[in-house]
Amino acid sequence: MFSLKDKLTFININQDYLKYLHEFCSEVYYKSIGYDNKPYLGILLNSENIQYVIPLSSAKEKHKTWKNIEADRFLIYEKYDKSAVSGKAVCKEMSDGTIEHLLSIIDLKKMIPIKDGLYTKVDLIHSESDSEETRNYKNLMNKEFVFCLKILNLIIQKASRLYEKQMKTGRIIPFCCDFKLLEEKCSEYCLFTKG
Repeated sequence: MFSLKDKLTFININQDYLKYLHEFCSEVYYKSIGYDNKPYLGILLNSENIQYVIPLSSAKEKHKTWKNIEADRFLIYEKYDKSAVSGKAVCKEMSDGTIEHLLSIIDLKKMIPIKDGLYTKVDLIHSESDSEETRNYKNLMNKEFVFCLKILNLIIQKASRLYEKQMKTGRIIPFCCDFKLLEEKCSEYCLFTKG
């Protein structure tokens, strides 16, 4: 069973570590360019004292057909007024006529083990020196953070269920990380980098 290590934080993960895990499991989110600021939800701690993090992924057009809550993922969204919707926003119209602006996806299938020293906390506080792009990005992350806080217990429950089922049965569902393999590789990486 997972629990929260401390309090909910967003983190960025060391790119060398992500690349390393991706070499063993192609389901680990990694791209050589543009993933250095990809936020993860952190830090979950399982019953074996292994830390895990869950990636947030940008909303895409295909997500408009998805339910807001599934066994292995959550859509993060905000309610929108039709007149406030920009052309680039990924939105879906609900049966009651409201608009949901999809911000991102919490993808439980892509959670990975992590160790201290392989990540940094994301600063969500605005600074006078922030560029407009940085301010906009922090605004988005703050909206995602508030949304995650509201459903945190459900995230932990579903992450625990997914993890425990895979570990018990050994069966890896499609598009899911191999948790056991990644735990082994995480341990090996940490030993290698210390040696």
